[in-house]
Amino acid sequence: MKEALLQAAMQGKLTEQLESDSSVDELLLYIEEDRKNKISSGLIKKDKRLFINYIDDEDASYSIPDTWQMVTLGSLVYKLTDGTHKTPKYAIEGVKFVSVKDMSSGKLDLSKTKFITQEEHKELYKRCNPEKGDMLLSKVGTTGVPAIIDTDEQFSLFVSVALLKYNHQFINEKFLYYLLMSPLVQEQVKENTRGIGNKNWVLDFIAKTAVVLPPIEEQQRIVDRLDALLPLCEDLKKK
Repeated sequence: MKEALLQAAMQGKLTEQLESDSSVDELLLYIEEDRKNKISSGLIKKDKRLFINYIDDEDASYSIPDTWQMVTLGSLVYKLTDGTHKTPKYAIEGVKFVSVKDMSSGKLDLSKTKFITQEEHKELYKRCNPEKGDMLLSKVGTTGVPAIIDTDEQFSLFVSVALLKYNHQFINEKFLYYLLMSPLVQEQVKENTRGIGNKNWVLDFIAKTAVVLPPIEEQQRIVDRLDALLPLCEDLKKK
């Protein structure tokens, strides 16, 4: 039932499309302009994987409203990276070091992390800087699990976790979370995860993942609807 609700939500079947909603094409241009401004100001580096990339929807099972667009995930974010590829020198205490085990439940849990020194954290944070409101996405071992960063505490990431940074003015963080959990994305995770033992969903495939983008107003309506309905699935599971 949970998968069915997420599927229906990402096809616009749980919410009403309103003529008063803003244009998604304009929304994508705002996202692109914001990304270019961040590059020109030196806040981020240019990433050839991140640009407006429209996708022709030829799969009737993923038909979407006319007011939506299907694009790549790389179209929506201004930074896509992963944690350090080198195993750090762990410390008894210091800055928390997050790997896939600390977020594979779908929620960031800092209670059982390992630690690295403040000095090593400063170096790692220059390239990969997770902040409150950003999205984490598991990419090694257990792949395709999203988790919203809900803390102001600084930490560093291991290679098993991807970091997605996006402008919250244009993308609702809870909508993005539900989108990444939906069958539309999860089927692509299964298809594009490589390896048998240590499975890996590489950044290039993450960026190329097909996603839907409704108007920002409808993103909130979808979140409100799923927030109301998904807890009922959990209640049914318990019974």
